[in-house]
Parts: sequence; C-alpha cells; structure tokens
Amino acid sequence: MQIPAILIAPEELFEVFGFPVTNSFLLTLVLSICLIVLFFFAFRKRKIVPDSFQNFFEWALESLLSYVDGITGDREKTLKIFPLSAIVFIFILLANLLEIFPGLGIFKFLRSPSSDLNFTLTLAIFSMVFVHILAIKDLGFSTYIKKYINLKNPILFFVGFLEGLAEITRTFSLAIRLFGNLLAGEILLMVVSFMIAYLFPLPFLGLEIFVGFIQALIFSSLIVIFYVVTSEKPEE
Repeated sequence: MQIPAILIAPEELFEVFGFPVTNSFLLTLVLSICLIVLFFFAFRKRKIVPDSFQNFFEWALESLLSYVDGITGDREKTLKIFPLSAIVFIFILLANLLEIFPGLGIFKFLRSPSSDLNFTLTLAIFSMVFVHILAIKDLGFSTYIKKYINLKNPILFFVGFLEGLAEITRTFSLAIRLFGNLLAGEILLMVVSFMIAYLFPLPFLGLEIFVGFIQALIFSSLIVIFYVVTSEKPEE
C-alpha cells in the first residue's frame, strides 16, 4: 500500500449553493457543533454543588482565567479578553488533537482544521480584529489611531508606519506558526503509521498531543499579550 499523496491545500468534498466544502472545513463545522452542544449541557443547569461534569468545566475555565490574569496583571483587562482567549485555546486544542484520530490524513474526508492555512489565517485575522476593537473601546478612537498615524514629525510618522506593519506581521505569524507545526505533525504521523503501523507510532502520538497543547496555549497567550500591548496608551 502506498502512502497517500501529501497535499498542502485541503481537498474539496462537495459544494453547497456553489460554496466549496473542504475536508478540513467539514471537521471544523463538526467540531464547532460539538463544542456548542458540550458547553450547553455543561452549564444548562448550573448547580451550587456541581456534579463532576460541571466541576471539570469550572476548574478548566478558572485555571485559564488565572493564567490570563498572570499575563495581563489587570482583572478588568482579563475579563475583556478572556472569552476570546479561552474559546480560541479550547477550539485550537481540540482541533489539534484531531490529528491523532485514526484515519486522519488517510481518508479523503478527514483532515485536521489546524493543518489548513485557511483555518489558521481566518482565526488569526478574527482574533486580531477583536483585539483592536477592544483597544479602540479602551483608548478611544483618537488616542488609538495616534499609535499608527502621527503627523507631528517624520520620525513619529515612520514609527507609526512600523507599528501598523507589525500588526500585519503578527497576524501572519500567528497563522503560519500554527499551520506549519500541525501540518508537519500530520505528515509525520501519516508517514510513520504507514512504515510501522503498531507500537512505533505511539511516542509520536504522545509528542503530537504535547505539541498540540503547546501550540494552542501559545496562540491564545499571544492574543492576550497583543491585546495588552495594543491597549496601552501611546507615549508622547
């Protein structure tokens, strides 16, 4: 049996009203629905004395909240950015863990969302837009825009230009880092599984679980850091 063709671009499965549905988009949709259902049942009937299911979710979210608090150093800022950083962390982590799902990369209809640049770039753009919207609310538009457009002198104008360029670079960096690491991991698991299909891939599966967790943590942490930096008042 030959190793399946390794493709960077996702494969189109079918079309819905002219919109192409790819294998990675299909898993993204399934994962989104599963998350909505999971959180709905976890917090549908919250109890003063939580059961094990509710207790696990509360522990996970409280741990994430404390972690974000440690980055921002400001509970008010934490509460603003936490909803985005928490859901991004959970979503990316689960998307990354799909890599170890049996048959992923072998069957055409299965591909991890994180190994699709369209997914990671969309997530990065949405996150950065959200960060800048929060920064505008915190600073006010006139103060916010001075970070990027300052006509007082040529030096400040050039510094503002570099700041704007840095925001674009950060967005692409977020997307490409996640995409590159997960695509490489998916290819590695596919090749190793075909070469030696039993016990040998197990260490690589463990490594991919660790990498998937770290990449989700890095992505969500950088969003928080970018928000803290972007919401700081520009120096005169």
